[in-house]
Amino acid sequence: MTRSARALCTFYGAATLLLTQTAVQAAIDGRIWATLAFAAASGAPLLALIRESDFLEWDKETAASIERAARVRDREDAKSIRTTADALGHACCEQWWTSLGTRHAASCATPRRTA
Repeated sequence: MTRSARALCTFYGAATLLLTQTAVQAAIDGRIWATLAFAAASGAPLLALIRESDFLEWDKETAASIERAARVRDREDAKSIRTTADALGHACCEQWWTSLGTRHAASCATPRRTA
């Protein structure tokens, strides 16, 4: 949980306690309408607290999904690099490679058939 999320949850808890205490005080004074209003309002910060905890779970799931996608992308990149390195490893010589397989250098160790 981040520091700001922790502070926000603390604020929600304090607001709930304050509204509940005000509802109790209004009930003691005999104001039924105020008691009902403050009791209903004390539920709103609780809903916000639940919503905040859902956001935290969503953030964790999103981070895990991003990490999985990065691992897959890294594997695909590594496979592409291996394929390219393998193709370059099969080239006879620099001249054969740059001439698109039509000529060999005189020092070519494994001359192949030209195209």
